[in-house]
Amino acid sequence: MSKRFTLAALAALPIAFASMGAQAQMATYCDGRIVANSFYSNVISNNTRSTVPYFVQLQNRSGDPIRYTVRFTAPNIQMPQTGSVVATLASYQQVTVTLGQQSFNNPSGTGQLSQQDLIRYTQVTCPR
Repeated sequence: MSKRFTLAALAALPIAFASMGAQAQMATYCDGRIVANSFYSNVISNNTRSTVPYFVQLQNRSGDPIRYTVRFTAPNIQMPQTGSVVATLASYQQVTVTLGQQSFNNPSGTGQLSQQDLIRYTQVTCPR
């Protein structure tokens, strides 16, 4: 085995393990009937400041429509979801919900919430 091939293989290992860990992140709500397929953010920059909106993609995993609310309780969030809007997810439907956003005094969005934070501060409830 060549030295170059061995180095390339070793360099790829951290990336492979990181992507496996990212796939394991899943949250369920309402007795497992709603699942968060993904949590993500975007960095919107004007080269001096940045705004970072946060999102969750929810999916109904049951055969029946489900009423739900979303509340995002992270600190220092602008326009957070407050849990006051009740919506309905049809059977197996997916929806993307804006959780809120943050503004930063840097163009890269440094300081934004981690995926673990997004999971921790997101609450989904299903009123009957």
